[in-house]
Amino acid sequence: MSTRTFSAARRGGGAASILVVGCAALAFLPAGCASGGKHKKAEPALPPAQVYQTAMEKMQKKRYYTARGLLQGLLPRIPPDDRDLLPRIQLAIADTFFKERGQLNYGEALNSYRTFLTYYPNHPEAERAQYMVGMSLFQQALSPDRDQALTYQAISEFNKVETIYPASTFIPEAKRKLVECNDRLAEHERLVGHFYQKRKRFNAAIDRYRLILDKYPQYTKSDRVLFDIGSCLLRVGNRPEAEEFFGRLFQDKPAGKPTARARKLLAEYDQEQQKLTRKAHRK
Repeated sequence: MSTRTFSAARRGGGAASILVVGCAALAFLPAGCASGGKHKKAEPALPPAQVYQTAMEKMQKKRYYTARGLLQGLLPRIPPDDRDLLPRIQLAIADTFFKERGQLNYGEALNSYRTFLTYYPNHPEAERAQYMVGMSLFQQALSPDRDQALTYQAISEFNKVETIYPASTFIPEAKRKLVECNDRLAEHERLVGHFYQKRKRFNAAIDRYRLILDKYPQYTKSDRVLFDIGSCLLRVGNRPEAEEFFGRLFQDKPAGKPTARARKLLAEYDQEQQKLTRKAHRK
C-alpha cells in the first residue's frame, strides 16, 4: 500500500480507511480464498438401469414414495421410443401408487395402468396391467349399502382379461374377483330388499329377492335370501310358493339356523290358518 493511499485513507475517516485497507488486503489473497473456494464437481448421474434397480429395492422395503420419486426422475432421461426400460418404469410407478393404498392412490394407479395399456397394449406385462385396472376400480368401489357404479366398471375390466388375453395366467384370479364383485352387487340388492321388508312393503321386497336368486346364483348369502323371500311370501298369504323357496333352503342348508327358523314359520303359519278356519266355521 503506497504512502499516498494510506494518507488518503486517514483523511477520509475511520470507515473509509477500513474499506480501503480491506480491499487492499483482498488483493493479496489467493484466488481460491477470494472466491470462497472451488465448487465441488457434481457427481455423475447413475445409469438408468441402476437407478431402476434401486427403486425396485425400495419397493420391496415398502418405501413406495421414495421408489416413485426415483422412477419419475428417470423418465426425462429415457428416450420416448425406448421399449425396454421405459415401459417397466411406467408400470412400476403404477405399482407404487397401488401398493401405497388409499382412494387417491388407487385413482392414480388406475390412470397409470390405463396409460401403460394405451402405449404398450402388446407388452408382455399388458395382461397384468389389465388385471390391475380392474383391481384399482375394485379397491375404490363403495360398500354394498352405497352406489355400485365402480363395481360394475371393475366387472367390465376383469372380463377384458380373458377376452383380450385368452392365454393370460391372470384369468383364474380375474374370475375369482368377478365372483366377489357379483357378491357385492347381490348384497346391495339384498339390503334394498331388507329395507322394503322392514317397512312391510313385502311385494317390493319379494321382487328384489327374486332378482338376486335369478341373477346371482353364486351369492354367498343365498340361504338368507331364501329365508327372507319365503317369509315375505307367507306375509302376503302365498304359502305354496313360500314352501317352494323354503324347500330349496332345506335342501341347501339342512342343518342351518335359517332352516330351523323356516320350519318354525311354516308351522306357525299353519296354526294361525287353522285358528282362522275354526273361527270362521263357528260363525
